[in-house]
Amino acid sequence: MGITSYLKVIGRGAKGAGDLDREQAKDVFGQILSGKVSDLELGAFCLAMRIKGESVAELMGFMDALQPEIQKLNPGSRPCIILPSYNGARRQANLCPLLAGLLSSLGFTVIVQGIEKDQTRVTSYEIFEALGWPILKSQNEFKELLQKNSPIFCPLRVISPALQKLLDVRERIGLRNTGHVLAKLINPLNQDAWQISNYTHPEYPEKLKEYFQLSLANAILMRGSEGEPTASLQRLPEMHFLPANKEEKISPEEKFLDSDPFVNVDAKSTAIVTSNILSGKIICPTSIMRQAKLITSMTGII
Repeated sequence: MGITSYLKVIGRGAKGAGDLDREQAKDVFGQILSGKVSDLELGAFCLAMRIKGESVAELMGFMDALQPEIQKLNPGSRPCIILPSYNGARRQANLCPLLAGLLSSLGFTVIVQGIEKDQTRVTSYEIFEALGWPILKSQNEFKELLQKNSPIFCPLRVISPALQKLLDVRERIGLRNTGHVLAKLINPLNQDAWQISNYTHPEYPEKLKEYFQLSLANAILMRGSEGEPTASLQRLPEMHFLPANKEEKISPEEKFLDSDPFVNVDAKSTAIVTSNILSGKIICPTSIMRQAKLITSMTGII
């Protein structure tokens, strides 16, 4: 065992590195998830992939290895949408819980899956805590939380502890790694659920589109705001709706001039404004309301 042979392929720099095929990617990632590689090998893998970037075949293989490590949740018969929340907010308020609340009010079962804490950002988990919304602590309580008819936050450490360990490597080497890409692609529900995939770097849209098409997944691909799967207050980016085995649909970019109702971006302040928007006490930013309604109409399942 060991991943030295794979490191020789992927570790030759941005111009000299090669790609692993799907089976090789599954093998190397399976070894990483099961803890069969040394810390030195793991660090080399993370840096090599950070420099090279993941191919579609590698994403497919990595996810093949990851699937058995994901705790599956049964959402029942309601239409479902999954929002990955791995960046949080730094300069502007984190709007992911607001989008989740709007989608829930429109009839979706909404799962926000992601990290709990970030030393430099305000996470969706922290806003869910401040709102008093359901947070999954174990797979067994998911059915009970569904009865609350509220968005549910599912921490990565609950739905995939093995992948959470890979994300934790960031604290030791100071860089995000392939685990962060895969975490945003996790679907702990059924194949029919829609999942938003947001990207920041320009090399990812085409890769992710091909990945979802090969996976036969229902996905919405968009450029996120501060790394979250939402519009900003001023701009709703182009969204690509990729239903499994059906034709892609695209909504055009839209711009807005709304004022910012979020004076502060800390979790408590964001939760208060979010709650007031959802209760009708404050007007909802047009961009987020527009995003929620487009998701409802373009998916065609409500």
